[in-house]
Formats: sequence, structure tokens, C-alpha cells
Amino acid sequence: MTGRRFHILSLLVVVFGLIVFFSDLSHISYVRAFVSAINRVVAPVVRFKERTVSELREELGAYIHRVDVAKENIQLKRRLSSLLLTEKELDTCLAEIEQLEKTMKVSSGFRKLDYVVSRIVYYDPTGFDLFVIIEGGKNKGIKEGDLVVTERSVIGFVESVFSSTSRVITPFNEKFSTTAVLGTRKKRYIYRGGFPEGSLLHVNLEDRVEVGEEVYLVELKRKIPPFLIGKVSEVSRGKDPFFKEVKVKPEAVPREEDYVFVIRRSR
Repeated sequence: MTGRRFHILSLLVVVFGLIVFFSDLSHISYVRAFVSAINRVVAPVVRFKERTVSELREELGAYIHRVDVAKENIQLKRRLSSLLLTEKELDTCLAEIEQLEKTMKVSSGFRKLDYVVSRIVYYDPTGFDLFVIIEGGKNKGIKEGDLVVTERSVIGFVESVFSSTSRVITPFNEKFSTTAVLGTRKKRYIYRGGFPEGSLLHVNLEDRVEVGEEVYLVELKRKIPPFLIGKVSEVSRGKDPFFKEVKVKPEAVPREEDYVFVIRRSR
């Protein structure tokens, strides 16, 4: 029976029932028996059709959801594979450095990094990228002050640690500050976070600084290799008569990252 014929038949049954109900025919016993029989036949069919339509809608919704999730999982797996490859390359580089140190009997000051791969699970809803929430906290040994990076650039420092997540402040955050250098130079400055640009502090008037120069995070104890914070975007004569005003545009865009490295500092 086609859908159109079924609806026509259902409509006729309803109309017939109304006629019987509002007329004296409903008092006749065999008419009542006939109507009852019709209801017993049609009602299960109607219920079956409604149940079938409902189940089909649920199955279709679940299928669409599974397809979307599958696509997202494929993208995340590709990103994770890329990070794992970078992790292997990093281990290879560190091994080569250690071998070179032994051969030349020198020390670079860098020890083997203690790190974990983590996933960003929440972004700053204001759009200013002041912080992110990463997967892993006390359960993974993450502590306040741990450095969070991508393959090359700085995402931020761990500010707060919870049981299974951690809050990370980014170079856009005014609470973020660290020692930094310009390119390969040895002189150290202080980078202070800000949105949309941070600042490089204590830059003397005689220091040569050019727009586009890279600014790297460095540790005083040299236990962690330099990671890129950003690039100089503006250099001007500041209000202070002894220092330049240097603006730095952070390199990393936290909301475009899925997975990060958490470098656990030595305790």
C-alpha cells in the first residue's frame, strides 16, 4: 500500500468514525462491532508507522553524528601523527647533540627534555587567546611553570594545575613574562605578554633592533632550548629616556593548535 493510499484510507476511517459517533448508527450493535474491528486493524498499523518513522529519524541523526565525529577523528589523528613524527625528530636531534658533546668533549648545557604530549581541550572564549586548557594535570605530573610549546613556538606557561587538566597562560596574557633574546644574540631582555602584542623590556637606546627580528624564550640555566615567542612588529622611542619601546607579535595562534608539548622542568 502506497503512502498516499494509506493516508486516504486513514482519513476515510476517521470520517466514518465521526459520522457513526454523531449519528444514531453508533447505537446499533453490529455497527459498533464493525467500527471496533476497523480500529483494531488500523490502529496497530498507524502505531507501527509512527514508530518506524521515529526510529528512522533517530538512526539518520546518529549516522550523521558518527560521520562528523569520524571526520574530526581523522583530522586529529593526522595532527597527532605529525606531532609524534616531530617528537621522534626531536629525540633524534637530542641524541645527535649528546653524541657530538661526547665526541668534542663539550657541553651544550641542554639535558634530555622531560615532556608529554597533550591535547588542547578548551580555548579562551573572549577571542583574545589569553589562555587555553590542556588535557593532563596532576595525573600526568604536570606542574605550575611548565613550558607549553608547539614544534617551534611558545604556547605559554602552566598557571594552574587540576586533577586531569591544566590552565595555560599565553604570550598574549599580561601575566606572561620570561627572559628572551633577539635572534642569536646573547643579551637577555624581558618579554611581557599583551594583546594583540607583547613588549620587549629593558632595550637600551643603543641596542640594534629591527622590525621582523625573531624573539626567543631562553632559560637562564639553559636546560631548555630556545623556542620562538614571536617577531618584532614595532620599534619606537618610548617615554623612558633610556630605553626603546619594542612591540612583539606572538607567533603561535593557540586556537589553531590541537596538540602541544608540555616540557616538565626539573624539580
